[in-house]
Amino acid sequence: MTRPLSVQEIVAQAQDFEFSTNRPIQQWIRAGKMLLTEAAICEQDGNLQMAYLYTYRHAQLVLDRLPQHPDYKDPRFRDELAQARKALQRNLQKLELWKPRITQEHECYVNATGRRNAERQRMLQGREEAGRRQSVDSQSRRRSTASDDEMLDGDSQTLRANEHSQLAVDLAHREIRRRDATRQSTREAGISPGTVASRRRGIVVGPADLTETANERSHNEGVWETGKLLHRQDSRQAPRSQRGANRDAAAQAFHYPTVPSKKSTIDWKMPAMQPSYARSPAGPPPTLPVKQKHDSFTPAIPPKPLVSAIPSPPTASLSPLPAHEQQAAPPKYTFKPTAFTESGAPLRTVMLPPDLRTSFLNLAHPNTLRNFETCGILCGTLISNALFINHLIIPDQTSTSDTCDTTEEGDNALFDYCDSHELLVCGWIHTHPTQSCFLSSRDLHTSSGYQVMLPEAIAIVCAPRQKPDWGIFRLTDPPGLGAVLDCHQKGLFHPHAEQNLYTDALRPGHVVEGPGLRFQVVDLRLA
Repeated sequence: MTRPLSVQEIVAQAQDFEFSTNRPIQQWIRAGKMLLTEAAICEQDGNLQMAYLYTYRHAQLVLDRLPQHPDYKDPRFRDELAQARKALQRNLQKLELWKPRITQEHECYVNATGRRNAERQRMLQGREEAGRRQSVDSQSRRRSTASDDEMLDGDSQTLRANEHSQLAVDLAHREIRRRDATRQSTREAGISPGTVASRRRGIVVGPADLTETANERSHNEGVWETGKLLHRQDSRQAPRSQRGANRDAAAQAFHYPTVPSKKSTIDWKMPAMQPSYARSPAGPPPTLPVKQKHDSFTPAIPPKPLVSAIPSPPTASLSPLPAHEQQAAPPKYTFKPTAFTESGAPLRTVMLPPDLRTSFLNLAHPNTLRNFETCGILCGTLISNALFINHLIIPDQTSTSDTCDTTEEGDNALFDYCDSHELLVCGWIHTHPTQSCFLSSRDLHTSSGYQVMLPEAIAIVCAPRQKPDWGIFRLTDPPGLGAVLDCHQKGLFHPHAEQNLYTDALRPGHVVEGPGLRFQVVDLRLA
């Protein structure tokens, strides 16, 4: 189990990120939205430490860094900045609600570590004692340290994604299906994707959520909203159905006489009906009864009918399921980083479908024949501390033999789609139909924008007419990312004085190919 961080340590990490006023403020605003998307995914997984880090980093970006940008007061970005500040105000309450949980988890870990270290010290001292006493003490020590070991180890298995790629793919497919089912239930409940996205970026957690379990925290907002809607419907229908059930039960127990309709009247002109008596074939007629006075007549009250209890249906005795039919809770896995930046910062593993490159080249083939570049955006989701690319999005773009740029409409459609589907932008892929496989100076500036939003973002270059014909790269950090962010040169292609600006991200690196990892191609081009 990874050592839980204290709130102070999380805050220090959240404040440590590159910010450059040379990048368009629109990119920083989108980076802030991606931070909130990552925070929401971590919150759903029960990882409050990372949720706290991303939410606090978003607050730091909005409060401290964005006001330093020269375009901060530009009227074109007024609405988006206002939305960012509004989300910040709501999420500050979440930070205060998460802080006690994070502090308690950290203190429990520290206390358990202290107890286990002290016990180990006593065990070393106890080895000098007699064998019998040592045996008795060791049994008690094993019992006393069992709970501490469980607390330190936790119920999550830490694995390397590059060594368990098939397990990682299976885990991703299961989790993606669960999230798709949640979005489907949200749509059926009449909640628009935009509403869910806005609530995800700034929903306030109530105090009652402080006592929820880990399984309850894993349910995301769509299921919660659906449950509330169904609960409101049931609360309106329950009294009516309950009254109907009571009436049915009473009807089975006792039948009241039929009351004649008020419209039926007596015809007084008809002759009086004479009573008819049943006569026996032999014997005198019966004696007439003595006539009683009307004043002394008191009708007898009929006895109250007894309502017999309705027998309840027999209940079958519940027997435990056989061992082979009992479904155990799936184990929890966490994929630890296997690569680091040049400064030592860990990089989460990026799982890439091996077939994605071929699908992209097929889409780009018409442009490649004309020597025009084509670009696509790699999008995915965060599962168990690893990034799984499961979408290839082709935005609206303009292309030449040496460049490809997304249009403003293409950018807006791209990020709207990612926002509504809870996707993270994990990098980009583009072709070099006339050049070799490398990152040009223009490519470096494009990649820096994606790595600002996500440190693990990658750039895939496909050069179908060259050898090697493809590669996966990332900017070094340092010096590459900082040097490109601080670059003020305006030319389309310009040299950089720094060396070692980018490196391979596949071998070795943080990118792992996951055979069988499914992905979806979304073509958003307007023409």
